[in-house]
Amino acid sequence: MQDVPLTDSMAAPDHYANSEKNALLHSKEDASASEGEDDAKSTGSSSSLKSGEFKRSLTFWKLCALTFASVAGGPYGFEESVGAGGPYLTIVGILLMPFFWSVPSAMMTAELATMMPENGGHILWVDRAFGPFWSFLNSYATLFALIFEGGVYPVMFCDYFEAMLGVTLPEIFRVALSVSLVIAVAYLNIRGTDAVGDASMAFTVASLGPFIIMIIIGLATRGIDLHEAPEVVPAKTNLVTFLTILLWSTSGYDIVGACAGEVDNPGKTFPKAMAFALTVTTFCDCMSMVVGMTVVKNYSTWHDGTFMDVAYELGGDALEGLFTFGAAVSVIGLLCTLICASARIIYGMAIVGTLPGVFAKTSRRYGTPYVAIIANSVFIASVVFMPFEALAEAEMWFYCLSTILKFAALYKLRITQPDKPRPFKIPLSDKNIIWFCVCPVMLCVMLIMIAEVRTHIIGVVGMCIAYVAFKCAVYIKGDASNLIAMDELDDV
Repeated sequence: MQDVPLTDSMAAPDHYANSEKNALLHSKEDASASEGEDDAKSTGSSSSLKSGEFKRSLTFWKLCALTFASVAGGPYGFEESVGAGGPYLTIVGILLMPFFWSVPSAMMTAELATMMPENGGHILWVDRAFGPFWSFLNSYATLFALIFEGGVYPVMFCDYFEAMLGVTLPEIFRVALSVSLVIAVAYLNIRGTDAVGDASMAFTVASLGPFIIMIIIGLATRGIDLHEAPEVVPAKTNLVTFLTILLWSTSGYDIVGACAGEVDNPGKTFPKAMAFALTVTTFCDCMSMVVGMTVVKNYSTWHDGTFMDVAYELGGDALEGLFTFGAAVSVIGLLCTLICASARIIYGMAIVGTLPGVFAKTSRRYGTPYVAIIANSVFIASVVFMPFEALAEAEMWFYCLSTILKFAALYKLRITQPDKPRPFKIPLSDKNIIWFCVCPVMLCVMLIMIAEVRTHIIGVVGMCIAYVAFKCAVYIKGDASNLIAMDELDDV
């Protein structure tokens, strides 16, 4: 499939001004000169990219690493599911969740990302399927989810950093360390997805390495004896915690779709990378949990950090230290990937008009949406003060709402645009694709319904903000039909 770069009118759209289509399709030369003059002067490079063009630098292995980092970054965090639901329910969940949650999400992402191989991901998908109102809701739900999720990782990094040093840092130092981490990751993202892809590969090796060592040592020295494990299980199943952690730890495939515009040969690379990353992630998660539960049999005491105890039992201080280091690196990789993908979401929001066009500005030197990256990093840094539990629950509430709209868009576009080229297409007919969407949508509805009251309040407030933003945009524009012009994407 031919790679068609975004036009300059799409890269920095003025969706809040009343203009005709001909104005949107003005001369590329004039737009390029006006938008990129300052960047060209600062770089002095004659080979710099035109504004709105992106380097398609994500190869198969880099996309695999980016996907792995986006989805899991290793089995870290799964320990809470054992304490909430018991060992056997956790293993069953890990084995079944790919079929009902991860695989549908990965295949949905592969089809829609290859159908519209441009940065912006599901912001563009939902807009094309349902128009401006639902695009606004989806955009802001995604934005809030990514902000809350981004706030989780600096907090986790500080926890692992303290464990590695064996000290407790004052709160002011934890905040300073969190903000410094966000700044460093933002700079790496501004340098481009090529740098992020390379870093993600390094993060993947560093985070997966300790688990591979643990699995090999555990199988060689302890084997698998779950059938002999004593029935020391939680007194009762905490369904909210169990389901939240299980879905959270196996989600994220759709986020990578936001970087579709920077994937080399997306029609072939996307489905292969999704399949490979899903297989490796599921195998690593399952075997790590089996070995861990063979070593630490008091399942009711499993919590975040139990894998450190397993590592100590199998390899002493050396393996425990390696696990602590791997956990810290995993968190950095997750934050790096999240800022990379979520900045493209903000970029997509600017394209479709749910944010001002300034957020769609790209660097002529690196070809990255630097304004979106900076704004996204500021948003994330602003919530690092919140408790971990509140951040995680709020993130999943907004994520599930957005995911429902993504699968609805998959079905709607199959019906309304059946002839649109799709280099990868889910092997179901346009009418039967609805059954493909049932399981993930039901899981999302279930998680939203059983959420804590605090989480519902945060979610409702967030959606009210989105509704007010929509009404303000309609007031400025004069009519909802004038908010978003997607005609220019039809030829992509």
